[in-house]
Amino acid sequence: MSWSDPARRFEPAEDVQLRAELRDLLGLGSVAASAPAAPSPELAALADDLRREAQRRRRTERKRPTWGLLAAAALPLLAVLAGLGTWGFQQKHRADGLALQAQRQEQELTRMAASHAAEVARERQAKEEVQQQLQLASKQGGRKAEPYLVIPVEKPLKFQGDDYQRVKAKPQQ
Repeated sequence: MSWSDPARRFEPAEDVQLRAELRDLLGLGSVAASAPAAPSPELAALADDLRREAQRRRRTERKRPTWGLLAAAALPLLAVLAGLGTWGFQQKHRADGLALQAQRQEQELTRMAASHAAEVARERQAKEEVQQQLQLASKQGGRKAEPYLVIPVEKPLKFQGDDYQRVKAKPQQ
């Protein structure tokens, strides 16, 4: 119970006596409970000064704007988003490079296929020209007409069967 509580002024005598004994036991001594009747002018002036200082501090107290608090809370989110954007940009750059490389390889293969096809066509045309020239030469040469060039080969001598050995016997049935 506070000392300024009005209910305390009308305490029973037993409570006052019990409180005094408790004070004595705690070693606080007896305190005269005197209620101030009227504040002194110095106390009133001091109270006014304190009140004015409290009002001044209340007016000059800077409150943090809520947008600053929200910005501080959003910084980690923005850092994550920036990191994801950078990672995505790197992945796109890598994918573009791979697509360009695949396109170059495809162009190289197409160019090689075209050059091979042209080479095969030239060889085929050269063979046809040679065949035509051979046919014309054979017709003009007076020999019997042969469509291809024939190189005469002497027949080899017949193999004599006396000078060999059989390594493996013929299977018996």
